[in-house]
Amino acid sequence: MMQKFDRYLENIWNNYTKDPAKMLVHTGTIGWALSSAAQIIAVLLNDKISAKEKTFLIPQEAFDACVNIGSFYLITTGIKNFSKKLVTTGKILPKSIKNFMENSPFKNSYGKSGFNMEKDLNSLQSFEPHKKNYSAFKNIFTTGATIGASVVSCNIVTPILRNVLASSSQKSIIKCANEKRNPVLSKNDIENDNSKALQLNRKPLLYNRLNGGMKV
Repeated sequence: MMQKFDRYLENIWNNYTKDPAKMLVHTGTIGWALSSAAQIIAVLLNDKISAKEKTFLIPQEAFDACVNIGSFYLITTGIKNFSKKLVTTGKILPKSIKNFMENSPFKNSYGKSGFNMEKDLNSLQSFEPHKKNYSAFKNIFTTGATIGASVVSCNIVTPILRNVLASSSQKSIIKCANEKRNPVLSKNDIENDNSKALQLNRKPLLYNRLNGGMKV
Protein backbone atom coordinates (compact mmCIF):
# COMPACT_ATOMS: atom_id res chain seq x y z
CA MET A 1 0.00 0.00 0.00
CA MET A 2 2.78 2.42 0.96
CA GLN A 3 4.69 1.57 -2.22
CA LYS A 4 1.66 2.47 -4.34
CA PHE A 5 1.26 5.73 -2.42
CA ASP A 6 4.95 6.53 -2.87
CA ARG A 7 4.67 5.89 -6.62
CA TYR A 8 1.60 8.12 -6.74
CA LEU A 9 3.49 10.95 -5.01
CA GLU A 10 6.45 10.43 -7.31
CA ASN A 11 4.22 10.69 -10.39
CA ILE A 12 2.71 13.92 -9.06
CA TRP A 13 6.18 15.31 -8.39
CA ASN A 14 7.48 14.35 -11.82
CA ASN A 15 4.47 15.78 -13.65
CA TYR A 16 4.20 19.08 -11.83
CA THR A 17 7.90 19.90 -11.48
CA LYS A 18 8.24 19.59 -15.25
CA ASP A 19 5.11 21.64 -15.89
CA PRO A 20 4.26 24.08 -13.03
CA ALA A 21 1.59 25.74 -15.18
CA LYS A 22 -0.35 22.45 -15.22
CA MET A 23 -0.32 22.47 -11.42
CA LEU A 24 -1.81 25.98 -11.40
CA VAL A 25 -4.63 24.92 -13.72
CA HIS A 26 -5.43 21.78 -11.74
CA THR A 27 -5.23 23.36 -8.28
CA GLY A 28 -7.25 26.37 -9.47
CA THR A 29 -9.95 24.13 -10.90
CA ILE A 30 -10.06 22.09 -7.68
CA GLY A 31 -10.31 25.36 -5.74
CA TRP A 32 -13.32 26.47 -7.80
CA ALA A 33 -14.96 23.06 -7.29
CA LEU A 34 -14.48 23.17 -3.52
CA SER A 35 -15.69 26.78 -3.36
CA SER A 36 -18.81 25.90 -5.36
CA ALA A 37 -19.48 22.84 -3.20
CA ALA A 38 -19.18 25.00 -0.06
CA GLN A 39 -21.67 27.49 -1.54
CA ILE A 40 -24.22 24.73 -2.22
CA ILE A 41 -23.72 23.18 1.24
CA ALA A 42 -24.18 26.62 2.84
CA VAL A 43 -27.57 26.96 1.13
CA LEU A 44 -28.56 23.42 2.15
CA LEU A 45 -27.68 23.98 5.80
CA ASN A 46 -29.13 27.48 6.10
CA ASP A 47 -32.33 27.08 8.11
CA LYS A 48 -33.33 30.66 7.29
CA ILE A 49 -33.95 29.64 3.67
CA SER A 50 -37.21 27.84 3.06
CA ALA A 51 -37.40 24.47 1.31
CA LYS A 52 -39.25 26.17 -1.55
CA GLU A 53 -36.45 28.70 -2.07
CA LYS A 54 -33.79 25.99 -1.78
CA THR A 55 -35.51 24.19 -4.67
CA PHE A 56 -34.63 27.24 -6.77
CA LEU A 57 -31.30 28.22 -5.24
CA ILE A 58 -29.52 24.85 -5.27
CA PRO A 59 -29.88 24.22 -9.03
CA GLN A 60 -28.89 27.85 -9.61
CA GLU A 61 -25.73 27.44 -7.52
CA ALA A 62 -24.93 24.19 -9.36
CA PHE A 63 -25.33 25.98 -12.68
CA ASP A 64 -23.04 28.77 -11.46
CA ALA A 65 -20.48 26.14 -10.45
CA CYS A 66 -20.43 24.78 -14.01
CA VAL A 67 -19.88 28.30 -15.39
CA ASN A 68 -17.14 29.10 -12.87
CA ILE A 69 -15.24 25.82 -13.22
CA GLY A 70 -15.71 25.54 -16.98
CA SER A 71 -14.64 29.08 -17.84
CA PHE A 72 -11.61 28.91 -15.53
CA TYR A 73 -10.41 25.56 -16.85
CA LEU A 74 -10.98 26.33 -20.53
CA ILE A 75 -9.37 29.78 -20.45
CA THR A 76 -6.33 28.84 -18.38
CA THR A 77 -5.74 25.59 -20.27
CA GLY A 78 -6.09 27.35 -23.63
CA ILE A 79 -3.62 30.11 -22.70
CA LYS A 80 -1.22 27.61 -21.13
CA ASN A 81 -1.16 25.46 -24.26
CA PHE A 82 -0.86 28.48 -26.55
CA SER A 83 2.06 29.97 -24.59
CA LYS A 84 3.79 26.59 -24.50
CA LYS A 85 3.35 26.29 -28.27
CA LEU A 86 5.01 29.69 -28.76
CA VAL A 87 8.12 28.40 -26.97
CA THR A 88 8.28 24.86 -28.35
CA THR A 89 8.00 26.11 -31.93
CA GLY A 90 10.73 28.67 -31.26
CA LYS A 91 8.59 31.74 -31.92
CA ILE A 92 9.52 33.10 -28.48
CA LEU A 93 12.95 32.24 -27.06
CA PRO A 94 15.51 33.85 -24.75
CA LYS A 95 18.28 35.72 -26.55
CA SER A 96 21.00 33.12 -25.88
CA ILE A 97 18.99 30.25 -27.36
CA LYS A 98 17.80 32.39 -30.26
CA ASN A 99 21.44 33.18 -31.08
CA PHE A 100 22.21 29.45 -30.96
CA MET A 101 19.33 28.69 -33.34
CA GLU A 102 20.53 31.32 -35.81
CA ASN A 103 23.80 29.40 -36.11
CA SER A 104 22.31 25.91 -36.13
CA PRO A 105 21.15 23.62 -38.97
CA PHE A 106 17.57 24.67 -38.05
CA LYS A 107 18.11 28.35 -38.77
CA ASN A 108 15.36 28.41 -41.40
CA SER A 109 13.03 26.01 -39.61
CA TYR A 110 12.55 27.27 -36.07
CA GLY A 111 9.68 29.64 -35.44
CA LYS A 112 7.37 27.82 -37.84
CA SER A 113 4.21 26.10 -36.61
CA GLY A 114 5.44 22.59 -37.50
CA PHE A 115 8.76 22.93 -35.66
CA ASN A 116 9.30 21.39 -32.23
CA MET A 117 12.33 22.46 -30.24
CA GLU A 118 12.24 19.43 -27.98
CA LYS A 119 11.88 16.78 -30.68
CA ASP A 120 13.86 18.29 -33.54
CA LEU A 121 16.84 19.25 -31.36
CA ASN A 122 16.87 16.03 -29.35
CA SER A 123 19.70 14.51 -31.37
CA LEU A 124 21.74 17.72 -31.63
CA GLN A 125 24.62 17.43 -29.18
CA SER A 126 25.47 21.12 -29.38
CA PHE A 127 22.07 21.95 -27.87
CA GLU A 128 22.78 20.02 -24.64
CA PRO A 129 24.28 23.02 -22.76
CA HIS A 130 21.15 25.04 -23.58
CA LYS A 131 18.53 22.47 -22.48
CA LYS A 132 18.41 23.64 -18.87
CA ASN A 133 17.93 27.29 -19.85
CA TYR A 134 15.32 26.34 -22.42
CA SER A 135 13.29 24.30 -19.90
CA ALA A 136 13.51 27.06 -17.29
CA PHE A 137 12.37 29.71 -19.79
CA LYS A 138 9.48 27.54 -20.99
CA ASN A 139 8.27 26.95 -17.42
CA ILE A 140 8.53 30.62 -16.46
CA PHE A 141 6.81 31.82 -19.62
CA THR A 142 3.93 29.32 -19.50
CA THR A 143 3.45 29.77 -15.75
CA GLY A 144 3.33 33.55 -16.11
CA ALA A 145 0.83 33.29 -18.96
CA THR A 146 -1.32 30.86 -16.95
CA ILE A 147 -1.35 33.16 -13.91
CA GLY A 148 -2.41 36.04 -16.16
CA ALA A 149 -5.15 33.90 -17.70
CA SER A 150 -6.45 32.87 -14.27
CA VAL A 151 -6.65 36.51 -13.15
CA VAL A 152 -8.56 37.47 -16.31
CA SER A 153 -10.84 34.45 -15.98
CA CYS A 154 -11.67 34.96 -12.28
CA ASN A 155 -12.02 38.73 -12.27
CA ILE A 156 -13.31 39.61 -15.74
CA VAL A 157 -14.66 36.74 -17.85
CA THR A 158 -16.45 34.71 -15.15
CA PRO A 159 -18.31 37.69 -13.57
CA ILE A 160 -19.43 38.87 -17.03
CA LEU A 161 -20.67 35.38 -17.94
CA ARG A 162 -22.49 35.08 -14.63
CA ASN A 163 -24.23 38.43 -15.07
CA VAL A 164 -25.26 37.66 -18.66
CA LEU A 165 -26.66 34.26 -17.67
CA ALA A 166 -28.26 35.67 -14.51
CA SER A 167 -29.96 38.41 -16.52
CA SER A 168 -31.30 35.87 -19.01
CA SER A 169 -32.47 33.60 -16.18
CA GLN A 170 -34.07 36.55 -14.39
CA LYS A 171 -36.14 37.54 -17.43
CA SER A 172 -37.25 33.96 -18.02
CA ILE A 173 -38.25 33.33 -14.40
CA ILE A 174 -40.10 36.65 -14.02
CA LYS A 175 -41.97 36.01 -17.27
CA CYS A 176 -42.99 32.52 -16.09
CA ALA A 177 -44.03 33.89 -12.69
CA ASN A 178 -46.14 36.64 -14.26
CA GLU A 179 -47.82 34.07 -16.47
CA LYS A 180 -48.21 31.72 -13.48
CA ARG A 181 -46.16 29.06 -15.23
CA ASN A 182 -43.31 28.87 -12.71
CA PRO A 183 -43.58 25.69 -10.61
CA VAL A 184 -41.08 26.94 -8.03
CA LEU A 185 -41.36 30.70 -7.54
CA SER A 186 -44.52 32.76 -7.69
CA LYS A 187 -44.81 36.45 -8.50
CA ASN A 188 -45.13 37.16 -4.76
CA ASP A 189 -41.88 35.31 -4.09
CA ILE A 190 -40.03 37.47 -6.60
CA GLU A 191 -41.49 40.77 -5.39
CA ASN A 192 -41.05 39.96 -1.69
CA ASP A 193 -38.15 42.03 -0.32
CA ASN A 194 -37.67 39.56 2.54
CA SER A 195 -37.36 36.57 0.22
CA LYS A 196 -34.07 34.66 0.33
CA ALA A 197 -34.45 33.70 -3.33
CA LEU A 198 -31.81 36.30 -4.21
CA GLN A 199 -34.50 38.98 -4.77
CA LEU A 200 -34.53 38.41 -8.50
CA ASN A 201 -35.12 42.03 -9.47
CA ARG A 202 -31.58 42.77 -8.22
CA LYS A 203 -30.10 39.37 -8.98
CA PRO A 204 -27.21 40.30 -11.33
CA LEU A 205 -25.92 42.81 -8.76
CA LEU A 206 -26.20 40.23 -5.99
CA TYR A 207 -24.29 37.70 -8.09
CA ASN A 208 -21.29 39.98 -8.07
CA ARG A 209 -21.50 40.50 -4.33
CA LEU A 210 -22.47 37.01 -3.14
CA ASN A 211 -20.79 34.75 -5.66
CA GLY A 212 -17.66 36.91 -5.80
CA GLY A 213 -15.28 34.46 -7.41
CA MET A 214 -11.98 32.97 -6.41
CA LYS A 215 -9.33 35.67 -6.27
CA VAL A 216 -5.88 34.81 -7.59
